[in-house]
Amino acid sequence: MKTMLSALVITFISSSVAAIECNRLNHEDGQTHVVNSMINNYTHIELPENIMQNTDPIVGNSKLWLTDSAGPHIYIKPTTELKLGQSTSLSAVGMSGKSYDFKVYRKKNVKSNCYRLVDGLIFSSKQRKALTLKRPTDTSSVLASLWREKYMTEKKNTSDKIKSAVLKALRRYRHNIYTRYTWDQGSGFIGKNLISDIYDDGRFTFIRVYNYNKGLMMVEATLSGQTEMVHAKFDPLTKLYMIAGIFPEFKLKYSDSTVEVGRADNTTQGAY
Repeated sequence: MKTMLSALVITFISSSVAAIECNRLNHEDGQTHVVNSMINNYTHIELPENIMQNTDPIVGNSKLWLTDSAGPHIYIKPTTELKLGQSTSLSAVGMSGKSYDFKVYRKKNVKSNCYRLVDGLIFSSKQRKALTLKRPTDTSSVLASLWREKYMTEKKNTSDKIKSAVLKALRRYRHNIYTRYTWDQGSGFIGKNLISDIYDDGRFTFIRVYNYNKGLMMVEATLSGQTEMVHAKFDPLTKLYMIAGIFPEFKLKYSDSTVEVGRADNTTQGAY
């Protein structure tokens, strides 16, 4: 679990550095922005404000695009190369009630996967008035001073927002960790004594195994009375299966090898 939390911190810190170098998108109310994304890489969009509480970004093509969010940050990427997943709409509502709308296109090559929305106005009304009152000979020095002030203020605000988003995301992540899983000793060559521990964070289920050199298992769960294969990814570095969703019970199977897993209850503190 410490490994996962450390990885989350590194991810957010990396995003913090990238946020300063993002493509700048001047934003005005009612504007729809065009951004690009590609397979296996999240595109990062930073809004001018936090997303409204108890809401998630709305993805038009949610079956073929993945998204996540925290504070003012939105992450989105395509999951398929099918023609149906070539594009999607994306919308989020800020704390002020403003709507931020995007059209996201899947591209094979993307120069930058980071976008930052900022107010379309460079100077405030007060700053504009100060420039107007100055003599023409003083304009260059005043302009340089205003740019410097604008840059320092924006830099501080960005740093504060990032720190707040990181701390908030970590608190919410810790709150949603659930570990009350049970599993049998398994059967067959691959399944026997396979699992080290299991937990979920309210959205994804994580299964850590002792070894993976015997082969990889498939995940099978009962959904609406029907048995279906569940999408799972395996990371050989951390020896973790990551399963999209949480389930009261499921099986890891491969040929004659089976491991049955159960969750102590079917409730969670909720997706965040």
